[in-house]
Amino acid sequence: MDIFKADNKYLESYKKFLRACFTHGLVKYESALNDPENYLNNIIFDSSQTSTYFCIQQGEVIGAIRCRHHTNHYIENVIGHVGYETKPTARGKGVAKFMLSWLQENVLTGSIIITCEINNLASKKVIESCGAQYINQIYSPEKKSDVKRFLLEPA
Repeated sequence: MDIFKADNKYLESYKKFLRACFTHGLVKYESALNDPENYLNNIIFDSSQTSTYFCIQQGEVIGAIRCRHHTNHYIENVIGHVGYETKPTARGKGVAKFMLSWLQENVLTGSIIITCEINNLASKKVIESCGAQYINQIYSPEKKSDVKRFLLEPA
């Protein structure tokens, strides 16, 4: 596995990634599927606000991770400074931990907030395995569920 900055050269594989994630319940990718090229271009263009990286294995996008470079109430209490997804066929194989560890070592320059929904035990395990410290659990009206908040330090 390797990590690379999001780039148009991964478009065909990224389309498959989006379709697989959407099919397995990540509804946030529905709009991306209408115009994947434009969606990817927007990700690349937005790199001053959010850096997006792809986890590539044998030429295939098997994961995506984002690091938000700014902060506000919504980021600190709902979505966190980091968000990631793993292609359903690659789940349970250490991809998310690999991406988050890579981000700690190569991108983070200071402490950040990372969150997960209370029922997302796999994400909680990944976050804790990277040394994040539990802060608290809050109710998110936006997600209509409880969110666990963690502090993650650079490696």
